[in-house]
Amino acid sequence: SSSRVVDFVRQCQTMEGGFGGEPWSEAHGGYTFCAVAALQLMNQLEAVDIPALRGWLVRRQMSYEGGFQGRSNKLVDGCYSFWQGGALAILSSLYNKSKIPTTTDPWLHMHDDDNNDTTNNTSPFLLFQEEFLQRYILLCAQDINGGLRDKPSKTRDFYHSCYNLSGLSVSQHCGKLRYGHSTESSVAATHPVYNIRRDRVDAMLRESL
Repeated sequence: SSSRVVDFVRQCQTMEGGFGGEPWSEAHGGYTFCAVAALQLMNQLEAVDIPALRGWLVRRQMSYEGGFQGRSNKLVDGCYSFWQGGALAILSSLYNKSKIPTTTDPWLHMHDDDNNDTTNNTSPFLLFQEEFLQRYILLCAQDINGGLRDKPSKTRDFYHSCYNLSGLSVSQHCGKLRYGHSTESSVAATHPVYNIRRDRVDAMLRESL
């Protein structure tokens, strides 16, 4: 039953606030995203220690690079642009209830505002500095020959290309601040829970009704 799933996920939350792959293991960005997304799908996000989770997640964004690390005391890695950024986007919905329509899936009803208008207080906000993450992805993770990578000095690959771009989408379309060229640096809006385009999610959910 879903209650047993929630109980297991709750047991995987560590003393740091993030989630490991099993009880008593180290908190990790990938497992934390899986835990947060699973709880969101079951409408049970608030079943865990939210302040501890929020604290662990926001501390993973490094102030100098702007990107995310996957675990405590690790280097920034571009793939966590999504694993940590996506988890924070989902968690941010708890703090945006007055700004996001009250629906079972607020991201399908979210409209992009002028991301350069920092005075627009009606836009949803993210619990991380989205423009700094975008800067890391576009300037550090992007390979001059195409594709994206973990960090400068690393080689490009499909995995890091996927999750850098996924994190870029979340940071561009779930918040209100934008870094880079208004069109050439822009990617399509994806759903932070499913990590596919919002229009595809909407179509699939409509088909399932």
